[in-house]
Amino acid sequence: MDYITVVRSEAKELENIRGWILLYGRRKVGKTFLLKNFMKWDTYIVVRRDLSLRAENIKINNIKEIPEKVGSLLEEERIVVIDEFQRLPESVLEDLTEYHPKGRLILSGSSLGAVRKIFEPKSPLLGFFTPYKLSLIQPLDILSALLQKYSPIKAVELASYLRDPWLIPLYGDEDVTTFIYKYTCKYWQVVKALLGEVFAEEERTLTKIYEAIISLLGSRIWKIKEIANTLYTKGVISEPSSSYVSGFMKNLIEMDLVEAIKLYESRRKYYKLKSPIMETYYFLENKYDVSERQVSLSEVKPALEYSIRLQVEDYLADLIAQIYEGRREYSVMPEIDSIITVRRKIKAVVEVKWGNYSKKDLEKFYKKTETIPGEKIFITRKKEESLYKTIKIIDAEDLATQVKSIIETRQK
Repeated sequence: MDYITVVRSEAKELENIRGWILLYGRRKVGKTFLLKNFMKWDTYIVVRRDLSLRAENIKINNIKEIPEKVGSLLEEERIVVIDEFQRLPESVLEDLTEYHPKGRLILSGSSLGAVRKIFEPKSPLLGFFTPYKLSLIQPLDILSALLQKYSPIKAVELASYLRDPWLIPLYGDEDVTTFIYKYTCKYWQVVKALLGEVFAEEERTLTKIYEAIISLLGSRIWKIKEIANTLYTKGVISEPSSSYVSGFMKNLIEMDLVEAIKLYESRRKYYKLKSPIMETYYFLENKYDVSERQVSLSEVKPALEYSIRLQVEDYLADLIAQIYEGRREYSVMPEIDSIITVRRKIKAVVEVKWGNYSKKDLEKFYKKTETIPGEKIFITRKKEESLYKTIKIIDAEDLATQVKSIIETRQK
């Protein structure tokens, strides 16, 4: 089978970091694939849950042998990767620091809590590693890979979901709607299992409160106060306390399950689930109870297509932010898909209409942005002649051309 291979720009950044590295990120964001396929290494060790080892290019029987055997490789200036390092006793890692700064030791782990402990002031490991967080695939990287195989429109729609890299090997060239239907309605257990894995790795329990918050975020309820009131009304929490819910939200952000997008000209944040497939699953679960009964594609199709459009909007906002090397902000009043700022100055105002658009859509965008500085960008599947000289209309073909140009410039 011809698999999609995404060359992640993080690999080059990691190669340019001198010294020892600690690569971290939640489960299933592609840490192992990145290390094994795009990084240089001499020895690769994986620590299993039962503390047994799977090792390449080294004979090692148990974790007690790690300090001596890995240490000897570091003495020889070799590159050693220890994957799922957080399962090791701290004493083993502390013994390895005796060889610093010789060789190159790369630790990789899925527990953000374990990583945080390493960088606490009293940690014996503090100062030995450069931390690097890996999350969803960057917008340019995933679209560049998909454009090599699919039309621009299909590539954009797929990129919105395949940024979550565990979905890539599951994709079998079907249309996007059918694919997303399968993994949110038929095989929804996969999404729930991933969520459970993330909590297990952080040694947290997926409580009723956590899942209720995640479910509400999946329905695009983003205000802390509204979430707190809803949880209280449902009897999930004993009082409608925003500060109480904020503590749970902070943990979800730390686990890389939720992202907080700054609201333009406000200190508040717009909270949303970070994983597109997870958000779509909870969106459909709230409407159709997909985990409790079999639902057909035809039944959920209108809501599913709506959710896909929302994910495309979010993805394209992130893509434009990356192209401008700026920060994505969201505006509620007026409602604007994305405002891209660089050092607090507006560089672009972005509206996405993924489908047919009319003169009224352009007029509406023009009126609500005419007093806002920055380039006005209207993104659609296939563009028609612009009715406003001040609005730059971009379609999927334009995005494909721009992304290919950026990638070619990078490779020079």
